[in-house]
Amino acid sequence: MNQVVLRGSFPSISLEFVDDWRDRAEMARPFVFERVVVADRSASMLSYNYARYQRSAAAPFALPGSMNWWQPIRNNVVGLAGIDPEVGGGTSGTPVITYISRQKWGRRMLIPAHHEKLVKELYKLRDEYGYEVNVVEAESMSRLEQIQLAARTTVRSQPCFSLNVS
Repeated sequence: MNQVVLRGSFPSISLEFVDDWRDRAEMARPFVFERVVVADRSASMLSYNYARYQRSAAAPFALPGSMNWWQPIRNNVVGLAGIDPEVGGGTSGTPVITYISRQKWGRRMLIPAHHEKLVKELYKLRDEYGYEVNVVEAESMSRLEQIQLAARTTVRSQPCFSLNVS
């Protein structure tokens, strides 16, 4: 999914790695870039948001004005999937809740009884309040379907683990 989102966000992006930079250094010439993003995964792991979400990409969201810089990127990916960028994002309408189940994935699964209870409670929200509830297994969906559902989703849940305290 990383390549789809990256290319959808920035269609003309160029990725450079250590060999590219080594080649540039050997040329002994200056290079001027319009814009450069340097990502340091180990540095992002020191951030508060990484500790909260266990995602290196979460770190920039703690910065002031974060949603302002993220919205055009989101809109590019959503548009690539054929969805109007105004869809989703919690702006209006019926809440769309998506639970990405990992029960058949083989890793990071909930205890079966906890999964069943979660699904039951989500469907209770659907039945009592009219929310749209999607219980999905991402690995059984195409990338396009995943992006389309994510674009419409206003509430996401993806439990990473469950503790068995009994």
